Amino acid sequence: MKRFDYYQPQSLKEAYSLMEKAAGSAKFIAGGTDILWRIKQKAVEPDALISLRGIEGLKGIHDNGGLSLGGMTLFRDVERHSGIARDYPALMQAASMLANPQIRNMATIGGNLCNAAPSADAAPPLLVVDAVLVLEGPGGRREVSIEHFFKGPGQTAMDKTEVLTQIKIPMVEPHAGSAFLKVGRLKQDIAVVNAAALVVMKGNLCTKCRLALGAVAPVPLRLKSVEKAVEGQEIGPALLERAGEMAAKEVKPISDVRSTEEYRRAMSRVLAKEAIKRAVMSAR
Repeated sequence: MKRFDYYQPQSLKEAYSLMEKAAGSAKFIAGGTDILWRIKQKAVEPDALISLRGIEGLKGIHDNGGLSLGGMTLFRDVERHSGIARDYPALMQAASMLANPQIRNMATIGGNLCNAAPSADAAPPLLVVDAVLVLEGPGGRREVSIEHFFKGPGQTAMDKTEVLTQIKIPMVEPHAGSAFLKVGRLKQDIAVVNAAALVVMKGNLCTKCRLALGAVAPVPLRLKSVEKAVEGQEIGPALLERAGEMAAKEVKPISDVRSTEEYRRAMSRVLAKEAIKRAVMSAR
């Protein structure tokens, strides 16, 4: 394994300065659960790692009408937060299914997004709530919709000098419900397919639907054709079957060491309809 320098700045200003001095040969590190493994595998070989762990302003969950999560917020904190469990159950469920408690005590929600793995568990539940990501760097601060954040496997809209400092989630709507589901080879494994759904109900009528799947395309994917087919309809068995069939056609899975294209497409059908069904139950 290549040797590298390790820095632990106490402020964003110090972190930006270290990155500029490294002239692009360093990487920011959050929880470190992914990048350290990639370094051991020689998938990446940075000259330096700049830890964000000591920057207090990047941590925490704040209720400000909606919800604000610091980029360095631990999955364990998301999992245990009563307000998230009440208002954003899909996000809590995703956090609780990530790997194991030891990993959740180290892994951060910002790091999970910035790794830009198509299977990232945090992505689908944040896509269905239309989250906005706050990116900050030497050039200033900007906001990017999570839908436009992912550009490909391992690729995001971030500049290498930027840090994901905050995740902004809109206020939950009345009569809304959400759910997250995941299938992996083993309980603690990376998702073969994951899915999140959000619905807003008026009686038996769905007035709003959001559906997102992961590990079935180069980026976590909103299934907008399914959303349109569900909105304005009463949700019953026939509509759920149709939603599942549409989802199976809309995804773009591949075969790899974890699964086949055929299995991912079949599970997309199952998880799409089940996630919508459970989101309706959550709304009620």
